[in-house]
Amino acid sequence: ERHDRVIVLKSRQMMVTWIGCAWMLYRTLTGGPGIHLLLSKEERSAKELIQRVRFIWDHLPDEYHDLPVKSSSTALTLPSLDGRLMSLPAAPYAVRGLSPKTVFWDEMAFTPNDDEIWAAVKPAVDSGGALLGVSTPNGPSGVFARLVQGSDEGFLVERFHYSDHPLRQSDDWQAKARAGLSEARWRREQELSFEGGEGAVYDQFEETVHLYEDRCNLFDLRDGSLCLRGLDFGYRTPAVVWARLLPDGSLHIFDALVGSKWPVHQLITEIRAVDARHGLTEEDFAWTAVDPAGAAKHDEGISSVERLHEAGIKAIYRTSSIEAGVEAVRALLRDAAGNVRLRVHKRCTSMVQAFHGYTWDDSGELPLKDGIHDHLMDALRYLVVNLHSVWRRPPGRTPLVRGCPYPD
Repeated sequence: ERHDRVIVLKSRQMMVTWIGCAWMLYRTLTGGPGIHLLLSKEERSAKELIQRVRFIWDHLPDEYHDLPVKSSSTALTLPSLDGRLMSLPAAPYAVRGLSPKTVFWDEMAFTPNDDEIWAAVKPAVDSGGALLGVSTPNGPSGVFARLVQGSDEGFLVERFHYSDHPLRQSDDWQAKARAGLSEARWRREQELSFEGGEGAVYDQFEETVHLYEDRCNLFDLRDGSLCLRGLDFGYRTPAVVWARLLPDGSLHIFDALVGSKWPVHQLITEIRAVDARHGLTEEDFAWTAVDPAGAAKHDEGISSVERLHEAGIKAIYRTSSIEAGVEAVRALLRDAAGNVRLRVHKRCTSMVQAFHGYTWDDSGELPLKDGIHDHLMDALRYLVVNLHSVWRRPPGRTPLVRGCPYPD
């Protein structure tokens, strides 16, 4: 009641949905005339919410039952108060035109078309309405993840971990609750983790294993290390990753960049800015692996690769299937012997989110081109597939040590 925009991140089965239903009934009784809207991911869940509200209503003190009430499978109406509590499956068409005074959005992270629904709900909230959004995490993308992680200001974010539950603090409860769940599923269901869902392409990516925070000595490459880049062209969302290839063959991603509607000349400027931030120049880079599609000439008769060459960027490319590139990245994340040869600096939050959010499409054969996570993952894939083909040593650089799986 002290905040009109509240987001609740919770472990499973913490009774928060019941609290939300009770709050919505309270708002209907005390908030004056208007519509109070319950949203859930599907029709069955929406009907269950109104059943919970009706259960609470039936168990209120007797004086409340003097109020006339009308109820159905989707609504509870108090005619004398001109208040109506509606429960609907979350859909943009269901919300538009209602102008609700209060919205309780249950299972928010699991709602299809959440961006469109949020666009329909937000005007009512901005004009004085109240919002309570509740969910367990479901990967790093979507409106719920964005609000929890603070991309939009003005929201109070509350976290309810299973350890807050007085009956779930024993080792015995945890052992039973973990049974049959993968480690990733446990972290999403109970540990409030926003890592990717079951369909993650790189499901072996683990933050506790693959992230590092010690600063590479990028100013001294005499140990045989190389600086490399991977680049995915695209006017709408170009992406670049910066990496250091160590003498033992492991790859450390130390920066990442995602642009928006950048022509090639602006992309080059942004690359130079990141280089400068790390005290690097083009001479420090062995090469930049790029999208092979960038070799196609534009209407003006010059390709994006040629523009990079004109700017002094040593752009190379290799044609490879997406499946082969994905397998090459997976092998660096963890090979058959369990060795980890790919790590990401903790500063690269966009890269971490991309690893978690990069999922398979409906066929399960190819990664989904979602326009959010795929660009950085493509840039990384171009980099990795070129490690095993063309290799150009910049002047004055020591070759890789013997035993490294790249040409010497």
